[in-house]
Amino acid sequence: MKIILKIATLLLMLSCSDHRSAQSQESIRAIDTISYSYHGFNYHHKLDLLSNQEFIRFESMASCFGDVRTEKHLGIYRWKDSILYLKPKKVEVFIKSSFLQEMERKYILAYGADSLKIKTDFQLFEWKNKEYLLSDNEDSLTPLDLSNDYLQFAYYYNSGAEPEESGNYLTRVKKDTTVNIPWDSERIPKKYRDNFLNEPISVIIVDREKEVEQDALDPTYELVNWSIKLNKGSDAGITRGLHFTTKDDRFFIDIDAVESQVSYGRCYSYNMEEQFFRIGTEMRTKWEK
Repeated sequence: MKIILKIATLLLMLSCSDHRSAQSQESIRAIDTISYSYHGFNYHHKLDLLSNQEFIRFESMASCFGDVRTEKHLGIYRWKDSILYLKPKKVEVFIKSSFLQEMERKYILAYGADSLKIKTDFQLFEWKNKEYLLSDNEDSLTPLDLSNDYLQFAYYYNSGAEPEESGNYLTRVKKDTTVNIPWDSERIPKKYRDNFLNEPISVIIVDREKEVEQDALDPTYELVNWSIKLNKGSDAGITRGLHFTTKDDRFFIDIDAVESQVSYGRCYSYNMEEQFFRIGTEMRTKWEK
């Protein structure tokens, strides 16, 4: 009996040792893994760079009806100066439908299908206490935004949302809170530098045109939106896609047409109260907080 107890005790000690060893390895792996991510509504995007030069790219998209699609790309990576190169090898796809009669599906595929291709080249850009992985390529994985990372980055930078809020591109906050890297536009590729404003632009609403349409679901109900004309155009540095808002942040537009002296935006917030955007109202790309 004593021999049996000794053997059981020895096995238990070994088991605990193995368990602690496994926990230790997991801890080391977690510490050595550098993660960049983006979180949006029903959308999650993450890139893990492991210390053994392997990467895991995870993307999850869900609908309000319960449909879920996740894609996990696995492969190897390398850094060359401040450029990150990914070399995907395989893809794991998981699909869950909200329809009860449909089964959950999971596929493991070799990388290469056009519909599963991802961005593979990124530039590391650092600003304040944050790191950005930016690519001028577009994903073929049902992108949520048609513009590339640099144009999205410019949109959030010009509006003052960055660095507190980011668009659909990969970011990481440094653990060292004392880091405060200054803004350096020279590190932005030259073809995108003009999209980043050196200072906010102020404009005035000079005209507006009401547009009325019938509600497709209720023909007796009218939907009202507005076309807004501003007093500055391309000569003042305004480009398509630039975001303007009023000081109280109750009214905003994105520029969709530009001339040399004037520009235009459209308000898609139906039936908004008119006092928020009267003729003569000032709008800016960014207001001081």
